[in-house]
Amino acid sequence: MVNPLELYTIRAAVESDLPEILEIYNERIANSTCLFMYDTVPLDNRLTWFMETKAKGYPIIVAAEKETNKAIAYANYGGFRPHTAFILTTEISLYIHQDHQRRGLGRLMLTEMMRIGKEMRFRNLIAGITAENEGSVILFDKFGFKKVGHFHDVGYKFGRYLDVVFLEYITDAQVEEGKLIPSFKHFAWDKYVYGGTATK
Repeated sequence: MVNPLELYTIRAAVESDLPEILEIYNERIANSTCLFMYDTVPLDNRLTWFMETKAKGYPIIVAAEKETNKAIAYANYGGFRPHTAFILTTEISLYIHQDHQRRGLGRLMLTEMMRIGKEMRFRNLIAGITAENEGSVILFDKFGFKKVGHFHDVGYKFGRYLDVVFLEYITDAQVEEGKLIPSFKHFAWDKYVYGGTATK
């Protein structure tokens, strides 16, 4: 297999990537069970998501074709639950364009997102995956994520009920002694380098 870094660049997402991100997102809504949604969304939806994710200090990274600079995969972190004491737990999303799957991008981007998550000082990285998406479950399992929950019939799409499994990865991040209200290090949107600087 060709090293995906020969074909793609991993970088922080920019607003001009949103049409490509929208294409990936809407294709998954329309044709898969990995997103529990019935209707595709307009570009404004992804713009709001992009701005809110960035403002909260979470990352969005993309894999872009070297020849075109077109984003063909993306990954991001977001809040796990809205209550503030969940601040050191984050949930990961990872999507790859159908035409670019099985080229090692899943492994590449998950490895980098785990590195970023550790540098941001998150304690728990969580992945919620539709149970029938066995490829994704296997991928996360290979990287040390442990299955901690299986919810039955929580979704209904394409005429059938769907299960969701939750996997977690516990990092070695610790809260500074004496600090009662912790925080994570914000993603360095303007300084991020693949394999290098990730936080402010």
